[in-house]
Amino acid sequence: MRFGREKEKIKPRIPQAPNPGFLTDAVCDTIHRLMNGGYSLFLIAKPQIAKTPSTCKNMVRTEIGLVASLTRIVVIWAAAIVAAFLYSVPGQLVVASEGLPKASAMFPAETEAFVCLPNSKAFLDNWEETELGKFAADEQLENFWNSQQATIKKRFSELGWEVSVQFEDLTRICSGQAAIGWVSRTSVAEKPFSLGVVIDIRGKDSEVDELLARIEKEMGELKAKSSDIPLGELQVRHYTLPKGNADKRVRESFYVVSDGQLFAADDLITIEEFVKAQKVLPDQSLSNSSLYKRVHERIVRDNHEAELEYFVRPLGFARLLRTVSGKSPRGQIDMIKLLSEQGFETLLCAAGSVQFNKEDLDMHHQGFILREEEVPESVQILDFPNQEALTPPRWIDPKSASVLGVSWNFSEAFPKFKGLVDAYIGEEQFDEILQGMKEDPNGPQIDIKEEILPYVGTQFFAVTEIIPPITPESKRSLICVKLNDPDNKLTGVLDRFSKTEPGSSIEDVGDYRIWKFDTEEVKEDVLDFDAGPGSKGGKKAAEEEQPLLKQWAVTLIDGWFVFASNPESLTEVIERAGQSELDGVFEELPEVQAVRAMQKKLLDGAEMSFSEVDLSDRSFEMQYELFRQNILPQSRSLLALIAERLLKTDKAKQQKLQGGNLPPFEAVKHFFTPAGMVVRTEKDGWGFDGFILGKKHVPEPSSETNE
Repeated sequence: MRFGREKEKIKPRIPQAPNPGFLTDAVCDTIHRLMNGGYSLFLIAKPQIAKTPSTCKNMVRTEIGLVASLTRIVVIWAAAIVAAFLYSVPGQLVVASEGLPKASAMFPAETEAFVCLPNSKAFLDNWEETELGKFAADEQLENFWNSQQATIKKRFSELGWEVSVQFEDLTRICSGQAAIGWVSRTSVAEKPFSLGVVIDIRGKDSEVDELLARIEKEMGELKAKSSDIPLGELQVRHYTLPKGNADKRVRESFYVVSDGQLFAADDLITIEEFVKAQKVLPDQSLSNSSLYKRVHERIVRDNHEAELEYFVRPLGFARLLRTVSGKSPRGQIDMIKLLSEQGFETLLCAAGSVQFNKEDLDMHHQGFILREEEVPESVQILDFPNQEALTPPRWIDPKSASVLGVSWNFSEAFPKFKGLVDAYIGEEQFDEILQGMKEDPNGPQIDIKEEILPYVGTQFFAVTEIIPPITPESKRSLICVKLNDPDNKLTGVLDRFSKTEPGSSIEDVGDYRIWKFDTEEVKEDVLDFDAGPGSKGGKKAAEEEQPLLKQWAVTLIDGWFVFASNPESLTEVIERAGQSELDGVFEELPEVQAVRAMQKKLLDGAEMSFSEVDLSDRSFEMQYELFRQNILPQSRSLLALIAERLLKTDKAKQQKLQGGNLPPFEAVKHFFTPAGMVVRTEKDGWGFDGFILGKKHVPEPSSETNE
C-alpha cells in the first residue's frame, strides 16, 4: 500500500532526517581536515599585545612573521567557506528526470546552502569507477567498514538523533535526483531555520515500502511520538523524539511521499512548500533568485554532466549553523559578526559542480566564488592578481608532498588589515602597534612600511614534506616568499629583530644565514585577545597558552624569504641550493608534469592567481597512518595546531572512529593519484578548477623520489 494519497487508507512510515547539530560538527571536522591535510601555511605565534605601548616588542614576533604568515588568514577563511559550499545546479531548467520538478526550483530563495545529486545512479556508477571509489570498495577495508557501523550510528545518537536512512538506501530507493538544503526562516522566532530533503522515488514503490516499514519499527524503538497531519489529500507523518539530556529544543521530523518524490524536513512549512511546488513552481525559488542566476552565469563548464552540484551563501550559512548548534560565542569574539561588519557580506556566494570518471580525470570540480565588484577596504586584503605562471623555488625537495602557489599583492593588502585587527582587538591598536615597533627603545625599531613591505613580492608558496617514520610531527612546512630585495636589506632587519628577541640565535651556513627562534623557555606577560574585544581579563589564560610553535626559523636564499616550522629544514634547503643537479627536479617529476599539463589545459591560455600540485600518495600518508594508529588528533602539523587553536579542538581527546582495522598505507597508496587546482581572479570573484588525475593518465612515479 502506498502512502501520500487518500487519508483513510494510508499509514505512512517515514525515515527520519539527520540531526542538524551533526551538520555543524561535520563542517568543523571538515575544516579541521582541510587545515590539517591541505594548504600548509603557517602561524608563527598567538597574536599578542603588550600591556603598554612602550613595550610593543611582544608584537614583533607576530608582526615580523606577517611577511610570510598572514596568508593563513585568507586560507583559513577560505577553508571555512569552502567547507560550507554545498550546492549549485547548471542551467536554469526546472524539470528533473522523469518529468519531476528540480529541487532547486522547489526550495525557496532564502535557501542558504544546498547540495544535490542530479542523477544518483550516474553518481554511484561513476564514483565506483574512480580510484577513490575502488579504494572504498576494496576488500582490504571490509573489516574496517564493518567494525565502524556501530560507532558511526552511536556518533549520530550522541548528537541527539538516530539515523535510519543509510547511504546504501539511496541506491535502492532513488530513481533520479537527491537533494538537501538549509533554509533561513528569520520570521519564525522559535526556530529560524529548516532542513529539507527531496528524493525522487518514481518506480521504486516496493523498495520505498520496505524502507518505510523498517523506519517505522526503528522509530518505535526510539520511543518517538508519532501522528499524522492532513495536508490536502496527503498525510504527513510527524515524529517527535524524546529529549536527551543536552537537548534545548524539541526534535521533530516531518515526512511525506507525493507524486513520485519523498520529502523530509524538520518543520511542516518546508513540507508544505515542497508539495505546493509540485503543482505550481514558486516565483521566489532558489533557481529564480538573482544571486543564483548570477553565479551560474560565471561558472565555466564543459559538456560532461555533473554528479554533484552545490550552492552556498557563506556568512548566511555560518549564521544558520550557529543557530542550529544552539551555541553562542559567549566570552569569545563573534567572528561572523566581525566579518559582516567589516564588509565580508560582499562575498556573496559560491557554486559549482563535481564530475567523476571523465576521460582524463577521476574527479573534476568546477566552480565560482562570487563577490561584488566594489568591496570595502577590509575585503580588499583578498588581492590576488593573476600571473602567467607560479613556479616554486628551484631548490624545493623532490620528495615534497604538495606545493601551493599564491599570487598575493601583500604589500598593498597589509595596511588594509587595520579594520580587521582593530575590530578583533576591540579598540584601535593597529597603527599604535606599528608605531611602537618602530620607536620602542627596547625593541628592534623596525619600520614595517618602509623596511619590509617594499621588498615583499607577489609570489607565495607553501611546501609540505612528510618525513618518515610517520609520527604526529612528521609533517614539515616551508613558506617561501619571493622578494624584491637585490641589495639584501632584509638581512639587517632580521639581524636587528634577532638581537632583541628572547630565545633567538644566528647560525651561518656557508654563504647563508639562518635566524632561529625558540619560544619554549620564553614567558611573557601579555593580554589575551580571546577574552573578548577590549577585555583586560584574559591575562591568566594568555600566560598559560603557549605559542603555536616552540621552534621556528627563517632564512634568505637566492631572492626568497623562507620560513620553516622545523629549523633543520633550512639547513637542508641550503644544502640543496648548492647542488645544481637538484635544480627544478620536483617540477620535472613525471607526475608533477602531468598535473601541470592538466592545469594548462583547464586554463586554456588564461592566467592564474592560485596553483596547487598535490601528490596525494605522499600527502595523505601521514593522516592515514595516524588515523590507523588511532592518534590522528595528536597531529602536530602547523594547520592542525591552528585548527586546535581556532576550533578549540582537543589533541588529548580520543579518536572517535577507530582505524586499527585499516591496512597499512603502503598496501593502498596506489589508489591515491596526483591532484591539482587552479584559480583565476575575475572582476567579480574567482573561478576555479580542482581535479584528481585518472589512473591511466598518471605516469609511474620517478624512481629517484621513491628511494
